[in-house]
This record gives sequence, C-alpha cells and structure tokens, in this order.
Amino acid sequence: MSYYDFVWFLISEEDKRNLTSIEYWFRVLDLDGDGVLSMYELEYFYNEQIEQMRERQIEYMPFTDLLCQILDLVKPTESGKIHLKDLKMCKMTNVFFDTFINLEKYLEYEQRDPFSNIRDLDGPELSDWEKYAADEYENLVSEDVNADNQDL
Repeated sequence: MSYYDFVWFLISEEDKRNLTSIEYWFRVLDLDGDGVLSMYELEYFYNEQIEQMRERQIEYMPFTDLLCQILDLVKPTESGKIHLKDLKMCKMTNVFFDTFINLEKYLEYEQRDPFSNIRDLDGPELSDWEKYAADEYENLVSEDVNADNQDL
C-alpha cells in the first residue's frame, strides 16, 4: 500500500460519513461488484464480527435482528438491496459500516450513552476526521511534554 493509499484508508476509516469514505467502504463490502449490497454480502461481513465477538465472549445480536435495525437505519429505496445512493442519503453511515467492518467502533456505539450524541450548541460539530486529528495532536503534545519532563 502506498503512502497515498494509506492516507485515504486512514481518512476513510476515521470519517465514514465523508462521501469519499462512503464510496470506499461500499466498494469493499460489494463483494461481487454489482453496485448493490445484498443481504448475503452483509451477512458475510457480520459473520466475521460474530466470530470476533465469540472469541471475546461478547453477546451478539443474530443477523436477522441486526438486519431489521440496519434496514431501518439506511431506509433503502429497494427492498433487500442497499445502493450507494441509499448510504449517501443516510445520516449514520459510520454506524452502518462499523457494524460490518470495525468491531471496536461498533461495540463503542452499542455501549454509548444514548444522550451522548446531543450536540454542543456552542459551535459547529466537528467531523469524525477532525475529532481524530485533534485527539492525535493532543497525544503528540502530551508525549512531547512527557519527554521534555524526563529530560530534566
């Protein structure tokens, strides 16, 4: 993977609401490349998540129950098929993709405080990428300060 590809992967992983990220992850999940996410494809990826949850002894939701939630979340225009345009119109694509490809973020979402998504009215909401970049910057500053304190 080139540096350029890695940067796009990182942005796509950290901000799954970005249109470029939605297209990236859609292509990953669309195993047969037909431009439609079938329930078979979604089950294929969810089975990988189930396997990881079993290994960690985490209780998981059966695919049929999950599917009802996912279809309610995305509201696809065609029954039983999710198109790219459906995901671009969905406000919670990050939850959709994390359900199938990022167990840590999926579990974090499932275990969140239900009132945590109420926006702070003091300013505009930061994108997931901006939050990630700010957190990483804080980590770097903290490491720098700690290194300086050890040098004393």
